[in-house]
Amino acid sequence: MKRHEWHGKYWARWGDALSEAGFSPNEWRAAHEENHVIESFLRVARQLGKFPTKPEISMARNNDPNIPSFNSVTRLGTRSELKAKLLKFCADNTEFADLEDLVQSMPLKERVTSPSTEASEEVAGGHVYLVKAQAAYKIGSTRAPYRRVSEIANQSAKGAELIHLISTDDPEGIEKYWHNRFDEKRIAGLNKLSGEWFALSVDEIKAFRRRKTM
Repeated sequence: MKRHEWHGKYWARWGDALSEAGFSPNEWRAAHEENHVIESFLRVARQLGKFPTKPEISMARNNDPNIPSFNSVTRLGTRSELKAKLLKFCADNTEFADLEDLVQSMPLKERVTSPSTEASEEVAGGHVYLVKAQAAYKIGSTRAPYRRVSEIANQSAKGAELIHLISTDDPEGIEKYWHNRFDEKRIAGLNKLSGEWFALSVDEIKAFRRRKTM
């Protein structure tokens, strides 16, 4: 069961559901739980190539319910405290050593909190997105990226995965740039009206993900 299907409807806590079913609720040590939150957060960050936002964590949880909620991350403390914990985890676990540079680049101006609205995540212009759906990649522009990804997922039999976002003050122009760059990789016959679907290689995806802003 997904959280929204039971939380506040049948049980207030998952432990209550376990107890009613005759099981003993999980009892995690605080340190173990914190490491689990940090590890899950870093895994999502690695996949995105940046620090996850609340909607991105929520989308990741759709594929893996074991990923803690964004609120679990906010409880780790201020940005400075979170950065210190992330760096220590990377230092103690060689599997995450490749993320130290990403953690080092983390700004420390504000507390780690979830955005109150999608608009708070947007720049003045918008975004160019790369989405994977049914073995194809869609490149498009939008000023509401997470709503757009949700729309694409609803139109796909197997859902959709947000690969990367590029922030820009010229979303239409940057979208056209990437369309032209990958013009030879357009997929004929798939959503011909949009012309936004491509068969991209690993290197081409990496090239797109290297750009955070344009």
